[in-house]
Amino acid sequence: MSPDALPPSVGPEHPLTALGERVEVRPPCAADMSAYAAAVTLSERRLADFAIPNPQNLPAVLENQSRTYRTFMVLALDPEGSHGLVGRINVANVVEGAFRSATVGYDSYDPYAGRGLFAEGLRLVLGLVFDDPPHGMGLHRLEANIQPANHRSAGLVRSLGFVHEGFSRDFLHLPGPDGRRDWRDHDRYTMLASDWPAAPYSQHARRRTACVVHRTGGFAGGASLAAAVAAELGVPLFSSTVVESPDTLFELLRTSPVGGVLECGLTGPVLRMGLARAGFDPSAVPVFDAAFDVPKRDVVRHALMVRAAFA
Repeated sequence: MSPDALPPSVGPEHPLTALGERVEVRPPCAADMSAYAAAVTLSERRLADFAIPNPQNLPAVLENQSRTYRTFMVLALDPEGSHGLVGRINVANVVEGAFRSATVGYDSYDPYAGRGLFAEGLRLVLGLVFDDPPHGMGLHRLEANIQPANHRSAGLVRSLGFVHEGFSRDFLHLPGPDGRRDWRDHDRYTMLASDWPAAPYSQHARRRTACVVHRTGGFAGGASLAAAVAAELGVPLFSSTVVESPDTLFELLRTSPVGGVLECGLTGPVLRMGLARAGFDPSAVPVFDAAFDVPKRDVVRHALMVRAAFA
């Protein structure tokens, strides 16, 4: 066997390697060929629900290794008489400079799946992703994109402290639980270097936003600007047409984890004091005049002004 085909050593002095209690992680090498083929073949039926497994693609993986695409093999320290390969983790689409971010994808292999070994391996890889070069990759942000139906994979990243950050429509052309290849929606889960090591099942602290839409006189008919902006922002509407007490309106705004749109006729010190009690800087909260049946482009313009005020 040539030196290039030998597995690299593992330890702090070797780049992109780490040793845990039950697994080790390291870059792939030609010596992994037979174990990789056995592992993927054994796991092929399970993996096919959400991926396109190929037991013979390790040569292509090795050829594509670069600064923008890194693969980590997770190996059991006690192989238990099997092929010894717990899983494979890809850190891809690496962009350096001001971005310093990447995406992560992975497969876990039988007979080790479900025993916590792969979670240990992914935890070690996260440490390498955020560790400074030359031992690590020195990244700031890592994103995992997971089909909503793949709740086991989502549960894995949440257990390591990834937070749910958003939703991407028709994100990748992949198989799904129905067995067909199609454009699949994905949920986005992220981890920041500043959060690592993270507490399990961390919550994403969404920024609270608020605006005030003045309401004067009676109902003018049609959809109100306040209701339309609340719907565009995805926050609740607190309206004096439903809740007459100003104190109750501000208390509802205070207890909302995302903020809200306040529709009322309050002005001056009463409004400023109420916003302050609700946890907002009154000078930063946009205030709009009431309007009805506002064109969609104007609704979006108002909503973008609110987002910008709290950026």
